[in-house]
Amino acid sequence: MTGPFRKLLSAKIHRATVTGADVDYEGSVTIPPELLEASGICAYESVHVWNVTRGTRLETYAIPGTPGSNDVCMNGAAAHLVHPGDRVILATYTMVPEDKVAEHRPRLVFVDAENQIKHLGPEIAGPQRRSADETASTPQDDKAVQTAKGC
Repeated sequence: MTGPFRKLLSAKIHRATVTGADVDYEGSVTIPPELLEASGICAYESVHVWNVTRGTRLETYAIPGTPGSNDVCMNGAAAHLVHPGDRVILATYTMVPEDKVAEHRPRLVFVDAENQIKHLGPEIAGPQRRSADETASTPQDDKAVQTAKGC
């Protein structure tokens, strides 16, 4: 792979509910292994945490939680910025060669208030999301994603 690269979204867990915060732990965000697998986020991978509730943003790394749990826990210093009950978006990025940008698809996981997977698939832009929510009872599938050539 040669030539320029673009930094694109690789994975996102959308609107997870934080279930715990442990300032005394050395760092990281604990994520259920089922959500890690569905999103493609690896253990110890760098993760951006966007706090929808408070408007804060931080970067840490992912560690797998207990299988079958719904626990999303902020650990270490991050626990000062994110508290139990907060809704967060967890995201990772990857470098994609310029000639592969048009075919790149991030892995998106949408969860409910209990951190259970609602659906996987494409993100719909704000105004389009509102229209889709009003008219559709099921999420769109990956085939419906429109790709912007060259961004």
